Amino acid sequence: MRSPEGPTSTRGPSVIVDLRDSSKTIAAHRKCRSHDVRIGFESVKGLGEEEARAIVAERDRGGPFRGFDDFAPRVGLKEEALRNLALVGAFDAFGEPRRALLWRARDAHRGSPSFARRALALPTTTAPSMPALSEQERTALDYRITGIPTGPQIMRYYREDLARRGVLRAADLAGRRHGEFVTIAGAVIVKQHPETARGHVFLSLEDETGISSVIIRPATYRRYKRVLDSEAAVVVGGTLQTVDGVISLLARRLDGLQLFARLAAREWQ
Repeated sequence: MRSPEGPTSTRGPSVIVDLRDSSKTIAAHRKCRSHDVRIGFESVKGLGEEEARAIVAERDRGGPFRGFDDFAPRVGLKEEALRNLALVGAFDAFGEPRRALLWRARDAHRGSPSFARRALALPTTTAPSMPALSEQERTALDYRITGIPTGPQIMRYYREDLARRGVLRAADLAGRRHGEFVTIAGAVIVKQHPETARGHVFLSLEDETGISSVIIRPATYRRYKRVLDSEAAVVVGGTLQTVDGVISLLARRLDGLQLFARLAAREWQ
């Protein structure tokens, strides 16, 4: 089963990566309305089709994995893949603290069949006591390693401050009037510059409740191009448009919002 093409529009409860799952998918899945969206192993940075097949084949051959020290030598992944699986919670179900596993990932790789110089391999070492990852740290790691958070969507961390400033959520727009001036904010997930649009730019902004569509006229784009080029999230003030049930915002002002995690938008010409 392949990973989905992109993030879901509605965020909800999720389950982290679990190597005990019997399919070639991460058992980390995100609730999309009433359905679960399952994320493929290939979504984890450092893992591809070959590594995903190797994990499933070894689990079928040798039985369920019993923990990190059982998994690492049996599958023989490189250090980056081991570290990233640990950081997105693949071993949480075994009671394996994520930071402690980072301490052991290098030694585990050197003791695996994929390491060319086995004679230099050393036994795994015991990690010192370290604090657990915070929820914000886990979200940042999700974005860095898979591009899709299995916990809170990143805008949730800014909502309290945004609400004080009168910034609405995507889900709030349906209750507002056509022609009303409103302010929204979100991570830029899609930026479109169609050649047929005569200089207009279209954004898809994602927050913790869904996706908003933003239209930017050529003059407004020229004025705020630097903001869009440098920031992964923006606060947009503009006129609400509701046409045939489709809601969008005609931007009049854009301000950058600096995020604690790095996000990449898809740009379409």
